[in-house]
Amino acid sequence: MKHVISTLDDIRARYAWFEQMRATQPVWLDEQSGYWHVFRYAEVERVITDFSSFPSQGVCNSILGMDPPQHRSYRNLITSALTPRAIERLKDRVAEITQALLDEVRHKGEMDIVTELAYPLPVTVIAELLGIPPTDQPLFKRWADGLLGQQLSDARLFQPDEQEIQPLGQVHAQMHDYFTMLLEEHAHVPHDDLMSALLQASTDGKRLSIEEVIEFCKLLLIAGHVTTTDLLSQAIRCFDERPDVLEQVRKQPELLPGAIEEVLRFASPFWRLTRMTRTEVRLANITIPAGTLVFAWLASANRDTEAFLDPERFDVTRTPNRHLAFGHGIHFCIGAPLARMEATIALPMILQQLPNMRVIREKPLELFEGEFVFGLKHLPVQFDTGQVDLSSI
Repeated sequence: MKHVISTLDDIRARYAWFEQMRATQPVWLDEQSGYWHVFRYAEVERVITDFSSFPSQGVCNSILGMDPPQHRSYRNLITSALTPRAIERLKDRVAEITQALLDEVRHKGEMDIVTELAYPLPVTVIAELLGIPPTDQPLFKRWADGLLGQQLSDARLFQPDEQEIQPLGQVHAQMHDYFTMLLEEHAHVPHDDLMSALLQASTDGKRLSIEEVIEFCKLLLIAGHVTTTDLLSQAIRCFDERPDVLEQVRKQPELLPGAIEEVLRFASPFWRLTRMTRTEVRLANITIPAGTLVFAWLASANRDTEAFLDPERFDVTRTPNRHLAFGHGIHFCIGAPLARMEATIALPMILQQLPNMRVIREKPLELFEGEFVFGLKHLPVQFDTGQVDLSSI
């Protein structure tokens, strides 16, 4: 099984592999690694909903590695601080940040969508949400690049040697020390931000420990910005490859929410999720032993003909669109409403203020290599310069 995805040809080959596996081996044991892989929508949904979490490297106190009842208590505490009302209050600020980023590039006629907008927008939002000084934001990119750039084969993924995990350990240690320092300051002098809200959150007389708050801050910092960065950049790529769809969305802005959901389905930001069997399980007439790691391929499930009509077609009017890009069940992504909100605000502004935008095809796409994140490192585009009437936007 190939573990490097770095070109569009690699992506096409991976989706072709998904199609083949759904048809021939929907539940498959990779004998090289000893791990199981699940590809069809029905089985993927069951795995991510019913199977146990598995704490991977660096997330031992994270919600990602928790099962009920611990997970329920932890999630209730987090959602009590990250409420829909709190996200709603961010809308104007998201628009302000997006406008400032667009003002920096509108006169140039060329930009990198990822590094100049899709990345700094969610990072700035999350930094302000948490209460992190703007001067510290460059640290985020270094940490994110360090975590996303560490690729291990499946055979070594959960049993790496010391040399392989040392770079990851250093990044997690730096993030841990940084958030420990900030949380100590917030504990002494509370602020009007998410870090202080998490420290003060209480449900049924329980509070989050400092370690749990640190792990959530780390998770929000990385997963929170990666999702929006990938969603925005993949939306531009999908629109660029389909000029008729782009024109349709321009003329009918009411189609944008559906277009965002279709981007999430068609170019899922996360390739797969990891779960574990606690007992022996039957899945698609296959017996999976207890204590076994199972990879649930979200990207494959979202192209399953049993779940979606003509799934290889990018259709912004698709309804229903019950994709699994944000997971399902108790581990449904907490940050999904934030990512959707940021994309809903930023995409129309990008399309309106960068007229005749097109991807520079002479430059090869650079993707993050690996099996978890389907993201672009860069997406260079050109557009027409000229006066844009912002009063009509």
